[in-house]
Formats: sequence, C-alpha cells, structure tokens
Amino acid sequence: FDSDEAAKLEPPSEDIINDVVATLVKSLHGLKNEINILDAALIAIGNNILARSAVYKKKYNEMLPIHRLPPELFTTILLIDLRENPPRRSLSRRHRLWQLALVSSKWQKTVALNPIFWTDIHFRRDDPNLCLRKSQNALLNIKCDTFYQDVDDVEEFLETVATAAHRWRSIALSCNSRDFLQKLPSATPQLTDVQINVRAPSNALGGQEELKIRGLVKLQHVCLVRVGLEWESLNLERLLSLQLSHLGNIVPDLDWLLTILQRSPQLEQLALSNVGIASDSIPHTRTGIRLLRLKSLQLTTLPERVVEYLLSVIDCPHLTAIKLVGFSDANFAAERPSQAFLKKLLPSVLKNLDDIGIRHETTFGTIEVISHPIFGLESEWMSWAASPHAGGLHITSPTENYGKSLERIITLLSASGLYESTSVLVTLSLQEGAISANELSENQRGGFNPDLLAKLPTLTYLAAVDPTDVRAILQHLGECQQKTDGVWGYSCPQLKRINIEWTNEEVTQENIDVFIAGRYGDGEPFYRGNQLVKRPPSLDTIHLPMHLEQFEEEDLDLAQWM
Repeated sequence: FDSDEAAKLEPPSEDIINDVVATLVKSLHGLKNEINILDAALIAIGNNILARSAVYKKKYNEMLPIHRLPPELFTTILLIDLRENPPRRSLSRRHRLWQLALVSSKWQKTVALNPIFWTDIHFRRDDPNLCLRKSQNALLNIKCDTFYQDVDDVEEFLETVATAAHRWRSIALSCNSRDFLQKLPSATPQLTDVQINVRAPSNALGGQEELKIRGLVKLQHVCLVRVGLEWESLNLERLLSLQLSHLGNIVPDLDWLLTILQRSPQLEQLALSNVGIASDSIPHTRTGIRLLRLKSLQLTTLPERVVEYLLSVIDCPHLTAIKLVGFSDANFAAERPSQAFLKKLLPSVLKNLDDIGIRHETTFGTIEVISHPIFGLESEWMSWAASPHAGGLHITSPTENYGKSLERIITLLSASGLYESTSVLVTLSLQEGAISANELSENQRGGFNPDLLAKLPTLTYLAAVDPTDVRAILQHLGECQQKTDGVWGYSCPQLKRINIEWTNEEVTQENIDVFIAGRYGDGEPFYRGNQLVKRPPSLDTIHLPMHLEQFEEEDLDLAQWM
C-alpha cells in the first residue's frame, strides 16, 4: 500500500482482538493438555521400566550364588564379615549393620530380623542398652578394653551388661586395675570363653587374685594374664584351650597344674608363660597325662626342671605346634632326658611345616628356630584361642657357645625327621645382627661345625659373618663327600642363596673360586669311583664380601661355572 491507502485503514476492533486472543489461549491450553498427557505417559513408561527393572534385578539377585545359600549359612557369612572387618572406632555396630542393609532387601531383612547381629557388645563402640534389647535372648560376647578410659564409663558399661550375665557366652576384659574384676558377675552359666588381662605389674596384685566366677559348666577357652580362677568349682571336661601368663604366686604348685590337665581330656591348646611354679614342687613320681587332642603347646620362661617334667609326663602324639622360650640348649644334648622327650614330640610338628629358620642372634645371645608365620607371638595371647595356627615351631635358647648350641639343636631336628623331610625348607643365619666381622666377640667367632650342613639337605639360604666360619662353610660346600650310606654327593643340594657380605678380608677371592669350581665345575656330572655324581643346581644369588670389588654381585656370572 502507498501512504495514502495505509492512512485510510482502520485499526481492528476490540471484538476482533478479543477473538484472536481467545483463540490463541485456547490453542495454548490444548497444547498444555497434550504436554501433560505426554508427561503422564512418559512417567507411566518410566515407572513401568523401573518396576520391570526391579523385578529383573530381584530375580538376578536371587540367582547370585550368595543369595541361594541357606539362611543359616548366609547369616554366618555376614557375621564373619562383621568380625573380620569390624567398624572403625568412629562407627558403631549400628552404622555397620546399616551399611550391610543397604545392599539389598534380602540383606536388610536378614540384618533386621536376626538378633545374633547384636550379640557382640564392645565397650565404647556399641550402645550396650540397644544391643541388649536387639539381641533378645541370644548369647552375648562382651569385650572391654579399659586402657586410658574413664573409670566411671567402664563401671557403667560393666554394670549394664551384667544385667544379662545369664546370657554371656564370652568375656574379654583388658584392664589396668583389679578393681574392675569386682564388677564381673559371679553367675554366668552359659560362659564358654574367658579372656582376662590385668595389665598392672604382678607385684601390685597383693597376693592371690582370683575371679569369683562359679558354676562354669560349659567352659571351653581360658586365657588369664595376672589373674586366677577358683578352679576347684569349675567343670573342665569341655576345656579346649588354656593359656596362663604372669600368674606369680597365684599358682600353688605343679600338682595343682597337673590336676587341671588331668581334668581336661579335650584340651587342644596349652600355653604357660611366666607361671610361678617352683622347681622344688616337682613330684618325685612321673604320672603320665594323655592329651590325645592336644595340638599346640607353649612353654615360655619357666624353670627348666618344670619344662622337662611337663615334657616327660604329657603324652600328645598329635602335636602340630610347639614353642619353647628360655629353655637352655643343654637340654637338647643327647645325654639329657629332655632330648628323648622332644624327639617324641617334634616329628609330628615338623611334618606340618613348610619352612623353618635357624639363626644365631648376636644381639640377644640366643639360638632360634622359628617357622613362618611365627608361632605364638606375644600379641596373640588374647586371640590365640580363637585362631590357632595349624602348625608351628618356635624355640629360643640362650647360648654362650653358639657352635655347640647349633650342633645340639640341628642334631635334634635331624633326629626328629628334618633330615628325611623333603618338604620343610630351611634357612640358616650365623651371627645375625652383626654388620661387621670385626664387632664379633670371642664366643661368637669360629664355632660352627660345617659338617652339620650335611644334616640340612633342604637348606635354601645360608648367611655367615665370621671369616673362619665362612671359609670352613665354603670349603665344605665345595667338596664332594661320601655320606654315611656310602653315596657320594654335595651337602645342601637345594641351596639357592648365600650371603657373606659382612665378613672381612680374611675371606679371599681364592676361597670363592675354589668353592665355585669344586661345587659347580663345568656343570657336567662326573664319576667318583664307579658312581656318577650330579652337580647341584646353580645359585640364584650370592652376596660376596664387600672388599672383593672386582666381583660385585651384579657382575658375577655363575653361568660360566655351570
């Protein structure tokens, strides 16, 4: 339009504008309704997908192996997880159970409906009132460590759990004062495990200190440190584990101990450490005690006559673990009766081991024979009853003449089956703890008899510091020798590693060369008389003396001798 025609146009009337607006609003409402219908459809589709997914997920979870287990076994697995992976100090048992309940509905139902998950009550970690209520009538495991804790809090905890003393299955109490012992209830008919450790010095106990717990007819595990029991009132027919440590004058005499052992025919584990039994209380007659189920025996820091007597009277043919600490090496000599007793006990122990280490420790002046993992650690005193090792050997003997001590112990082990064994690998360390041959004292030098190596056919590692010992060992290992059965061969055919790094200049390159040439030669078998002798396998590692710079370990090529 031109400007004249545009000027003649009139604006739309109000009715027309209202009609247009009404039409637009109606269209928008229609569009909104369609959007709402689509939203509702999408929500319905989403809910349907979620519902189907939940069904499929539930069916999938039900098909998992762990969810197809019987309820009792599934509950046991969750309990083991709780006990093997306890909550952090900042988390209570309730928080840990809540975490488990979030896994699935089955886990939630199992945790919520089973009172057994609330039966372990730990001081400071758990609410005792909540656990007592949730556990209903199930048996309880009480654990309380009072180290650096407020006395009032400890007493309140013990008084609270004592209200359910008739349901106690186990009590583990570690405390600084004997006053807390008075808070323990006297009637606990269901109690099977007792672990009490009074950390106060033994001379602070003020005479005999005994727990006033009576009527224990189901007792299975007892671990007592600096505290006793009224043994006369106890039924010990079911006792499986007995550990007594630092009892001082709480122990009357050896007859008392023998009576307890005789009343415990099911005993599987016995550990005595620093138990105040006087040597003059040893009976004149030796009455044997048959403990056919005994598998583990620890005798630590006891008078030698007491140890020798116990070894002589206890008949335990199925022993798999033994620990002797502080027992003089003189008791291993052939002329001592104790050697004969040990020769009866050790064979069943040795056949259950994978490897042992024999070492002369210069720092403490001891000879040690230790299996791995180390058996009977001090930290195991409170847990050993619940988790015993299948097998173990731990002998620690003070020595003034390490050469004679080693001869006695190696001869004993060899006579007990170590020589015939092909499965027990052995390591031998002389002068362990010394970083230089020059710092060795006179009684730590030149005392090792290299012929003892012939009694260690499964030796895999050998270390020595004293140059006299090193030269004698290298000479012995490098010589082909005739055994007692007439067969020619080399000692220690399984030897893989040698460490003579810390010896001094008295060990020369010639000593090394003679050893390697004699033992390995050109690697080929050779005849000795009419017998064919095979060379031992090559070494994996040899740590040479530091002064032999031209033959650093990484530059030594043993293959040239093979």
